[in-house]
Amino acid sequence: MVHRRQLLAAGSGAIATAIAGCMNGESETSNGSGETESYEVCIEPAGCHTFESVPETFSVIPGTQEDMAMALGLQPEAHAYPDRKPYKFYDQLPGVEHDPDKILQYGEGESARTYDKEIFYEVDADVHLMDPRMLQSYSGWSDADLEEIETSVAPYLGSYIRFEFDGNEEPYYTMYELFEKIAKIFRREEQYEAWVELRDEFIADIEAGLPPEDERPSAAVFWRGISAESGQFEPAPIADKRNDAQSFRDLGFEDAFADIEPDGPVGYETLLEVEPDYLGAYNLSSMTGEEWQTEVIDPLENHSTASELEAVENGNVVRSSGQFMGPIAHLFSTEALAKQVYPDEFGEWPGDSEDIPMDEQLFDRERVADIVNNDL
Repeated sequence: MVHRRQLLAAGSGAIATAIAGCMNGESETSNGSGETESYEVCIEPAGCHTFESVPETFSVIPGTQEDMAMALGLQPEAHAYPDRKPYKFYDQLPGVEHDPDKILQYGEGESARTYDKEIFYEVDADVHLMDPRMLQSYSGWSDADLEEIETSVAPYLGSYIRFEFDGNEEPYYTMYELFEKIAKIFRREEQYEAWVELRDEFIADIEAGLPPEDERPSAAVFWRGISAESGQFEPAPIADKRNDAQSFRDLGFEDAFADIEPDGPVGYETLLEVEPDYLGAYNLSSMTGEEWQTEVIDPLENHSTASELEAVENGNVVRSSGQFMGPIAHLFSTEALAKQVYPDEFGEWPGDSEDIPMDEQLFDRERVADIVNNDL
């Protein structure tokens, strides 16, 4: 396909035509014959871009957008941090094809954040699903470097929504607000609508099984995991606008940090003070049930101070997905959390999603696979 920057150079007339049908800053012009005319997609903070044809290839960096693309049946040409991605969930969707070995990795091992510009030229993606702020933060590129790749290769259209960027800028979008824009980039709007319908039904079923609001438990959630020995924990306040705490919001947890609003790590003294009903972390995607038990639970139970916490005493240390969570990971994450907290209502949690009996699964894997494969 022709590079996007060449298309922008076509002149203001084509852009004006695209904007004529614009709604909420995004135009979607169709000629009615199934062919795609120019269309505009706007994603903050990257801005707006006009496409003359649908992108066929893309690359991503750490974020939710790889899972969003996968929810549309699309695999990137290049990415970073594959060991933390929710690939095991894709393996549980019948008929869904995914091959991480075919995806180029930006950097390896300790140099995983080394973003060589030559790799971007080599990949030659049609669009970069990246928040330019995050790319600059990870790569150390100058403004001129960013502009060079955008001008010579492809535009940046991504947004960091996990939590505040740089400690002061809230995410621009919720998960599904950004997902809708990703779907528009690839003209996969029908798949997006199918996802919305599935998500709404799933959440309605979850909410129907929850106790009254005044009877719901509190949770202290940590975004960097739980290390008993360190004694320092990075809070992920549920009430904040942050994508990684979405499953805890779906389950209606009371935020254990609501009254203290920590602006940094908390220690055992604070945890003993707020005494949450549950401790939560985001290791569902990256750890097996056995690893979770031996690396997190056992150390907590054997630690002189951690073992005094009621959540540890009562076996109420739970995990969800948070990092890199898009629509697919969100379903598995919320299902797992519901089972860990309310087994009488939602069924026992066996330790790993793949071990949930089919008749106890909270969403239809076949239906998800059909949407991913565009079999609507």
